[in-house]
Amino acid sequence: MRMSLLVFLFAALAIGSSSNFGQSSNVPPEWQSWGAETDWELEAIAKLILKGEPNAEKFKGVLVLPLKEANAFVSPEGFLIITEGLLERLNGQDEIAFVVAHELAHLIKGHPRNLETNPTRLERIRTEVERGLGTSVIGTGLQLLVNAVASYYSREREREADAEAVRLMAKAGFDINAAKRALKNLSDERGFLSWFRSHPFLSERLDIVDNSIRRWRAFVSDTPKLEPPPDRKFEVYVELRILGWAGAERNLWQEFSEEVSKNFWSSLAEEAKLHPLNFQPVKRWQRHRAEFWGLQVELKEWQISPLPQLNDWLRWELRMEWRLIGKSGEIWCISEERFSVTFGKGEQIRNVVIGSASLLAKRLAKFVTQNCPKRVPLEQGTH
Repeated sequence: MRMSLLVFLFAALAIGSSSNFGQSSNVPPEWQSWGAETDWELEAIAKLILKGEPNAEKFKGVLVLPLKEANAFVSPEGFLIITEGLLERLNGQDEIAFVVAHELAHLIKGHPRNLETNPTRLERIRTEVERGLGTSVIGTGLQLLVNAVASYYSREREREADAEAVRLMAKAGFDINAAKRALKNLSDERGFLSWFRSHPFLSERLDIVDNSIRRWRAFVSDTPKLEPPPDRKFEVYVELRILGWAGAERNLWQEFSEEVSKNFWSSLAEEAKLHPLNFQPVKRWQRHRAEFWGLQVELKEWQISPLPQLNDWLRWELRMEWRLIGKSGEIWCISEERFSVTFGKGEQIRNVVIGSASLLAKRLAKFVTQNCPKRVPLEQGTH
């Protein structure tokens, strides 16, 4: 078997083995196959918002889905479902609190739900769900998810939820002005949500939120301090920065860099799962509560050369400089690293390069875990 085929095989195995990392025993089995995860901060925000509210007993928990589309909804079973694509567009705890409060306002108010019945739109929703979750969702499980996503509220109910969300935020002590920031950040949403949800126009929603802010400003409680579970390790966000390359291969290097970045977090998570670490890596949408570390990759040389005495084989090799940087800009480690892949002359170099991205991501993850400080602060940093 040729080396490049092994690269693809190992990449597929790596994706499969790391896809379940971060799942909690609190995730129902029917959601685990969809890659759903829990998050202590989202749970804490939801419980704080629901405290003393009617219908709070119907709430079952928060589940995060690995979908790029911006979406959030409460399932018929009482789970608040929120996508990573939505969380990526929000900045910080207060903006997240608005989205959580908006969706839970529907639960508190007991709003009736409608179900999209247009066959064309339902098929588009199904296609987007499949595209986001791949083949891990099949059969009736996919249809259940489609039905849940395709449930929507009338514009009247959405207006009521926006206004109610501000009240819930004020009661819980969150910055109610973050409601407007969250709406603006989500205003250019282009996921399947926009195909069937009946949200009012942004300007109208901002007016509704403004009126609610004026009404509830005097009732804002003290700012909450949400603490992670006692057994939660120190949280770190490692920002991977792969510098551009001016050589003739710059476009392929850019494409390769993007693929490496996509695989980096899951590789770092896998390292944390397999080896005891003194910190917990977090995703980009969780970075607001974590300490920042930096990993810089600079390409020094790109070379493709024949293998001696093997006429049908070539070697693609990179020479790079890696830098691991601490939160204050201190350099913890500088290292010159080489990365190479052997492939047959008849194979497309682009396929070889892109197919090896997950392997380099694993190397980078190991570099972080092997060269990070052996001790971390006792208290989580703030950002």
